[in-house]
Amino acid sequence: MTAESEIQHNETVGELVDDVFWRPHANPRSVWAFVATYPILIAAIYRRSTPLAAATALSIVLNLVSVTPPESDDAWATRVVLGEQVWLDRGVFSEKGTLGLTAVGGLVNLYTIRAAVNQHRVRTIVGMILSMAFMFVFFDRMVELYDSSEKTESEVRA
Repeated sequence: MTAESEIQHNETVGELVDDVFWRPHANPRSVWAFVATYPILIAAIYRRSTPLAAATALSIVLNLVSVTPPESDDAWATRVVLGEQVWLDRGVFSEKGTLGLTAVGGLVNLYTIRAAVNQHRVRTIVGMILSMAFMFVFFDRMVELYDSSEKTESEVRA
């Protein structure tokens, strides 16, 4: 594969990921559906319910294929996803503290999953609450990042 064909391949894959995941996921309905599935998934793990876990996974897939991209970036949830894209485009080390926040949030998620697997009710609930708190702090940072990147871009255009 030549360098030029590799670049074209990577651009095509990037466009496919944008079309299949990022654009639909930027719809607020998609974001809130993903947020709502987290406690359901934890409940499925805690209860050892394969049907509930399968239904949760299916709902995630159906969510992505059933929503359309948002018409504007007015919704807070839309700006969360657009901010994630800005963060990933710039590199995960680009925003001070954000990678650490996601790392700690990831560890809390692992703790929560382990508590659910071991059926420790209080630990599972506390872990889930902390996980969701980390998620919303991350979301808020992504909105701030997106909003500041929009201001920067509009200043460059002016």
